Amino acid sequence: MECEYSKLQWVKGRTEMKYFVALLMIGLSNFAYAFDGITLIPDGKRSFQNPLNYNAPFKKAYFSGLEAGDTLSEATVMLRGKDHKNYRVALQLETSLSVNAEGPHLDLTEWKHCTTEWHPLKIADNHKVLLPNFDEVNVDCFPAVTHDEIKAAVFAKGGEEWVRILDGEGWPEGYSPVEISLSMVRIKIEELINTQWQVVTVINITIPMGC
Repeated sequence: MECEYSKLQWVKGRTEMKYFVALLMIGLSNFAYAFDGITLIPDGKRSFQNPLNYNAPFKKAYFSGLEAGDTLSEATVMLRGKDHKNYRVALQLETSLSVNAEGPHLDLTEWKHCTTEWHPLKIADNHKVLLPNFDEVNVDCFPAVTHDEIKAAVFAKGGEEWVRILDGEGWPEGYSPVEISLSMVRIKIEELINTQWQVVTVINITIPMGC
């Protein structure tokens, strides 16, 4: 009798587990259907870069890069799916320092940066988000550094040859080959869950520096 009771409990437990798994799969299916992809479409007048696609299930972060001459300025972010009211999109730009040598350049992308705050972007009724003209975004926040600090960073990455270029070798007297320019674009997608905004994914795209 006790054995029969145990068997009934085991069967009941398996039935409840199957029911729970079925509900879970339905929930996951609905979530994927509500928001199942992101497409990043560069402005065709300013860039030859093909659209970039990111599909659910999303990674917490993506890392990719553009080709020289391409840009994401005034690009379009498209949220693919039906339900977008519980999502928001934000943009962050980052600049780095580089040393130019009339073509070749040494980019200190792992050194100091100007990193902007996250700028919230509007999601239009057609589920598209237009990125701003990057020339109109204030990125004037690179930290103050001395020539000796720059020289140490240049030597660590490029050696003596690039230190000589930094110090003016091959350039007119008084000219500085140092430039600060855009090096990274980040796009963050968040979802509102129980009154709390939670990160769905962050897309990190490196931008070619120099000439």
